[in-house]
Amino acid sequence: MLENIFITIGDATLTIINLIKNPPIKSKPKEKPNATYKKQTTKTEILRKQLLTYMSNRKTIYLLIIGLTILILTTSPEISGIYIVTIIMTYIFLKHYPQIKEQREYSDLNHELPYALRHMSIELKSGKGLHDTLLTIRNANYGSLSKEFNRVLEEIKFGETTEKALIEMTHRVKSEGLTRSIHQIIGTLRVGGNLANSLEIIAKDISFDMQIKLKEFSQKLNSFILIYTFIAILAPVISLIMLMAGSTVMGDVVSSGLMFMIYGIFFPLIVVFMGVLIKRFEPKI
Repeated sequence: MLENIFITIGDATLTIINLIKNPPIKSKPKEKPNATYKKQTTKTEILRKQLLTYMSNRKTIYLLIIGLTILILTTSPEISGIYIVTIIMTYIFLKHYPQIKEQREYSDLNHELPYALRHMSIELKSGKGLHDTLLTIRNANYGSLSKEFNRVLEEIKFGETTEKALIEMTHRVKSEGLTRSIHQIIGTLRVGGNLANSLEIIAKDISFDMQIKLKEFSQKLNSFILIYTFIAILAPVISLIMLMAGSTVMGDVVSSGLMFMIYGIFFPLIVVFMGVLIKRFEPKI
């Protein structure tokens, strides 16, 4: 009886010692692609929200006001103006960073979409299934569209339904043409039909809409070019000539600091604003 107890205690002790010396290595569970994407997005979003919260905090606002007061009392108004403009531009950039990032990531999607839809139509007509067609588009060079199809295929691989993966893609990517195409694919999967012909018709419609919007954009662009040329070239030159003429008659009309503010900050900001405005009017499908 005692021998069995001692043997049991000895075996348990050896097992504990072996576990301490050689701990078991736990294999990390495979993560779904969505989890990885969400982690990457969450890191940037957390940092951006923390900075926005910090800048919107009362203590931070009081500190910024105190700093501005000190600059006004101790330095020239031009430096105070630069301080105010820098804070405002930083806040605006943090506020609209997600929209800027999204436009930059998917800037080529609308241009590549008609060609990708025609490619899908040809693949479907040749007898391939939808998943094989998506795999072909993923391997082709369609920029951000190929990356999105790659994500859809990864989600399907990890157990997501095809319909849900495609719908989630339309939520991520704000594109009218892509949303229309995905709804057509989902409708065909539900009720059946000739998906190849439908995608070919959608590709033609998107190309036609793109041509119409480009024509309208070119007409608007002519007016913007006139305004842009006046503000970026004529206005600074005319203002400088008027200031030089006034200074020869009346002396120093404008201080050197204010001249730096006008030609170093004011006119460049207007030019940048006009460029951003023209970019926003660029047609998107």
